[in-house]
Amino acid sequence: MRFLFDANLPPDLAHAIRELCQTESGVDEVIHLTDRFRRSTPDLEWIPALGPGWYIVSIDKFAKSRGQEREALRRAGHTVYVLDPQWAKHPFWLKSSRLVLWWPQVLEHARLTAGGGFRIPWQHSSSKKFKGL
Repeated sequence: MRFLFDANLPPDLAHAIRELCQTESGVDEVIHLTDRFRRSTPDLEWIPALGPGWYIVSIDKFAKSRGQEREALRRAGHTVYVLDPQWAKHPFWLKSSRLVLWWPQVLEHARLTAGGGFRIPWQHSSSKKFKGL
């Protein structure tokens, strides 16, 4: 599995998750958008350029451009995990610790899912399921 954290999330958060996944079976790559593209690269440019089958983590709902971004994500075969808007209201360390708490469930879900969009709620529960966008 290959994960890309969108530009609206801190690069350090993506890199921390990458380090935590070093011994995680099946996780081949965890990068931030800026590891491969300029921060200002439009979604409609980087989505197809990334290559097929990535798992995208973002706060962005990809609702700009009259749905063209979502269509590009679908065509590329990417799976998107969108953090609920509540995530943006919290400071870096709290957001980071919460994502680390959620990460095993993200991995479990990703292993069973290819394509589509799913919402990661702020409130964590080990029994909570991801809802489709």
